[in-house]
Amino acid sequence: MKFSRFMELALYDSQEGYYSSDRAKVGREGDFFTNVSVGPIFGEILAVQFLEMWSILGEPDDFTIVEQGANDGQLSRDIIDALSGTPLANAHWIIIEPLESLKNKQAHLLSGAHVSWISSPDLLPSFCGIHFSNELFDALPVDILQAHDGQWRELLVKSESDGFFFSPKQNLIDGMPLPPRPDGFLTERRCAQKELLQGISSKMEKGFLLAIDYGMPSEDLLAEHRNRGTLACYSNHRRDENPLERPGEKDITAHVDFSSLSRDACAVGLDLRGFTDQHHFLVGAATKLLQSLDGKTPPPETLKKLRALRMLLHPETIGSQFKVILFSKGGAESQLPNGFLHARNPNHLLENPCTNL
Repeated sequence: MKFSRFMELALYDSQEGYYSSDRAKVGREGDFFTNVSVGPIFGEILAVQFLEMWSILGEPDDFTIVEQGANDGQLSRDIIDALSGTPLANAHWIIIEPLESLKNKQAHLLSGAHVSWISSPDLLPSFCGIHFSNELFDALPVDILQAHDGQWRELLVKSESDGFFFSPKQNLIDGMPLPPRPDGFLTERRCAQKELLQGISSKMEKGFLLAIDYGMPSEDLLAEHRNRGTLACYSNHRRDENPLERPGEKDITAHVDFSSLSRDACAVGLDLRGFTDQHHFLVGAATKLLQSLDGKTPPPETLKKLRALRMLLHPETIGSQFKVILFSKGGAESQLPNGFLHARNPNHLLENPCTNL
């Protein structure tokens, strides 16, 4: 079995998958932290960015906001609450969710909000607006590649009576756009990434695609010290590197290759606009909030939000590990939202993503 299929079943099987069952837990009492775990400040900052994007797009009356990978719906709830009383309070809100169990959780948390659900990007109506995600691409199934004799081969999953093990495929992969590495070097490849981006791009007439995830450019992922790849599992805030043990009982993930993501997005008609780490994104996006506090003693509720923001910014937690990437389509090139105020040239950072390695 291809590892991508094994990972798909372990995470998304309708009965036993980690995300489809009730095993996935987020926060202090769960398996891992996310940007949403620290409180509503992350959603409030994204709401400000969405208002800026709406303005950049010409303040259209018919505006759609799409979230994919919404987990329990908390991020949507935070953003919708923050947009109350703004011109986007009545924007069309769509969540792409193929898992019925998660859809039910989201519907409960978003009770009273004008939200609709679809199971796939292919079912999106043609829209002007924003597609956003927080930790979507890292959860897409990957295949595992191993360097061998100056080329690459795939590791397959096989089973024995006492469990699963990896076994290299005999045939080497022809035309693999990866540079040679020493024998045994491991890396990952996402197969469904381009198809997902194609589904979104085909329905987006004009707008932005914003993705927040952890990972790095191809050059860093293929650095000598990452010879074991980036595949990791999380359960009860403990990390291990054996995805074949206890399938369905823990999260399985791998770093996003943002160079590959950018090439795939470019190939389906999206334009790369910005790329930066979460720290610099949030500093730029929260500029107005921070300026409003200059010289003032914030009330207790604001101090609580600032403490949460500090955690999101901290380079030793998720401030530098997480990256934020922005694509556009349909002529939204005139300016960038403030989250990319301090970003460097994305084409330089991602090694000219519209060309092959």
